[in-house]
Amino acid sequence: MKRFIHKISVHSRGIALGAALCAVAGLSACGPKPVQDKILIAGSYWDTIAVVNRSAGNTIEWKYGLPKGAECNSVEIIPGTGDVLLSYKNGARVVKRDSVNGGGTIVWDYTDVAPGEELQTATRLPDGGYLLGICGTPARFVELDSTGLNVRREVRYDLGIGDAHSQFRRMVKARNGNYLVPIITNGKLLEIKDDTTLVAELNLGGNPFSVQELPNGNLLVGLGDAHCALEVDRSIGGLVRRIDAPAGVIFNFVGQAQLMPGGKVMVANWQGHAPADKRDTPQLVEVDLGKGTPLVWSYDGRKDGVRLVSAFFPFKE
Repeated sequence: MKRFIHKISVHSRGIALGAALCAVAGLSACGPKPVQDKILIAGSYWDTIAVVNRSAGNTIEWKYGLPKGAECNSVEIIPGTGDVLLSYKNGARVVKRDSVNGGGTIVWDYTDVAPGEELQTATRLPDGGYLLGICGTPARFVELDSTGLNVRREVRYDLGIGDAHSQFRRMVKARNGNYLVPIITNGKLLEIKDDTTLVAELNLGGNPFSVQELPNGNLLVGLGDAHCALEVDRSIGGLVRRIDAPAGVIFNFVGQAQLMPGGKVMVANWQGHAPADKRDTPQLVEVDLGKGTPLVWSYDGRKDGVRLVSAFFPFKE
């Protein structure tokens, strides 16, 4: 099979020049900056991704325009380089953040996506490789090596859903090596081995959008138009807790849900299905599970041109 993975070299002259300027100016002028809390955001049917600086009043410090017709539901910051991994429906790529005015230089670009397929998941694996989830008939779970240029495994699985857009958004690979696939249209979450054996099928209801494997083995699932997230004990398929909107906030479509440090949970509150009179709600919501889910932090970037948020990646730098 022909692979369409393109690598673009990055010129290093600017890096060398920066080092020289530091040497001239003295070490004090180029010392370490205070660590800041930031969050990379993306939204289904928003044509941009952005970095929001939580430590600087939720200001947007970087933006990247997506290709025409793109849909982005997966974004991550790559440790060490600070580069951005993103899916865009017709492919997945890593881009190097260009400073000051935003934009990005493509490091590699995976485009082996056939007409009728949708690449919705792009995430890093613990060993530094990448997992790409491609909706289609069959669906394809593609693993790349750490360079992003070589396919080291591809698993094909027929989900029994003909429309690619009705399959999944954010799948992951569990610690046991199985794939966890939340099906957005039938309320199910599947656990699939790499030999295509179906290990488990959980009936959760709603529109499972995202899944996170928690340290205790439970699963945190964003449940879409069910307006909540669930923590599920996958060993028995039982509900551990339901996470609803805190007082004064409306959950529209719950996209990504993620456990944060200190027992907090962050939710992407996507508003694409909400009627106009119910869209005046935060796009990101963080609650404290240890205190009965009160609101800890919220973000609404519409005044800065942030149209919709369905996915995010918190980081520090």
